[in-house]
Amino acid sequence: MKLAPTISMEQKQELVMTPKLQQAIELLQLSRLELNNRLEKELLENPVLELAEDGMEEAEVEEPEDEFEDLDWEDYFVDSSSDYSNYYNQDEDEYNYENFISASLTLEEHLSNQLQMLRLTPKERKIGEYIIGSLDSNGFLDVSVDKLANELQVDRKKVVAILNEIQQFDPVGIAARDLQDSLNIQSEVLTLGKDKGLIKEIIDDYFELLSKNKVKKLAKKLSITPQHSQELVDLIKTLNPCPAKQFEKEGDTKYIEPDLILEKVSGEYIVTMNQSTTSNLRISAYYQKLLKKFKSDTEAKDYLKEKIDSALWLIKSIEQRRMTIYRIAKVIAELQQEFLEKGFKYLRPLTMQDVADEIDMHESTVSRATTQKYIQTPHGLFELKFFFSSGIKAKNGRSLSSVSIKKMIEEIVTNEDVTKPLSDQKIADRLTDLGAEVSRRTVAKYRNELGISSSTKRKRYE
Repeated sequence: MKLAPTISMEQKQELVMTPKLQQAIELLQLSRLELNNRLEKELLENPVLELAEDGMEEAEVEEPEDEFEDLDWEDYFVDSSSDYSNYYNQDEDEYNYENFISASLTLEEHLSNQLQMLRLTPKERKIGEYIIGSLDSNGFLDVSVDKLANELQVDRKKVVAILNEIQQFDPVGIAARDLQDSLNIQSEVLTLGKDKGLIKEIIDDYFELLSKNKVKKLAKKLSITPQHSQELVDLIKTLNPCPAKQFEKEGDTKYIEPDLILEKVSGEYIVTMNQSTTSNLRISAYYQKLLKKFKSDTEAKDYLKEKIDSALWLIKSIEQRRMTIYRIAKVIAELQQEFLEKGFKYLRPLTMQDVADEIDMHESTVSRATTQKYIQTPHGLFELKFFFSSGIKAKNGRSLSSVSIKKMIEEIVTNEDVTKPLSDQKIADRLTDLGAEVSRRTVAKYRNELGISSSTKRKRYE
């Protein structure tokens, strides 16, 4: 058979991902904060986009002829000739001091301020600053004194002397070698009563038993009663395991604003979208009028048409995003009625495919629309993905979600006899009695996810 190149035609269907479709998908998966950042960028780059203030009069403009015929254009245009002078402070000398807040000190700054209070030579101060700068995120000094002395080219005794001074700074336990050393420093500085000697002995000689909550073994080692040993362990637990924790950066704290709000109104659960700047996007009527002034095709006219087209697609994509998230949340609220009425134990197993089938969407769309989207409910603030969980069949035929089982485990542990804490197997037996048949391994897995210690570490001697 002879092989030779040929030219032929064939007809086939395939999905083409256009730039505009890519933008719509990208906007759908953005979080509320990311979307606002994206819009700020668009407002800077596209001059025809505006944020309409409440109460501003909208201009009457003709609907442009393009592919977005289904949009209500009257809602998206606003006259840009409004007087904005009221939004500026006319008196530059007047300051509202309530707008000024004090900046929080970092750990390094806090310690440096205390270092300045000591009477030190410039060389000693340099050693102190070097030690402070060498602390890790927990406030511990994980560098040896010998290494510090070599790096600074100073006598080891000088480093030890300055280090001892810093270890007396606030917060107590700072600049220790590790957790054990930090607890030791705190036990020396803080008033712990007549048992100070025993506490130091536990930290120095029996730290492993302490970390494993081996109260009875500690009692035997110290020749005291288990009840007394329990008191000492409880006292040590009041010490600060992480001296630097209170100085965590403010930027590390995440403040979440809900995308949706779910409330019970007249006996019915209602989902509403949280209003934001996205609903105030408009196209400037000034540029719309300017476009009409061009009598023929010019580079400037093409530029304006391109920007208006881009702005309209952005507005439509945001509206589509809003409606998609709303429809998904509405279905979730309908399917999780029992959770809304009775609480966590009644959260039903739910998959994204279940929701996708209800609203005739693809499962991947539901996944994108629920990522980093939050809803405020009567039981708290949750990511939409919280409502999707696997489950098991209970004895009565009712399905229980993993969230429900975890809540049941929490309640069982909360109500247990602390002197005889339940093992994972006994918790599994209790769950079976309640109609949820799970294995011991599943109980252990859920218990660890909840941050609940093993029965050995939960045991107390009252």
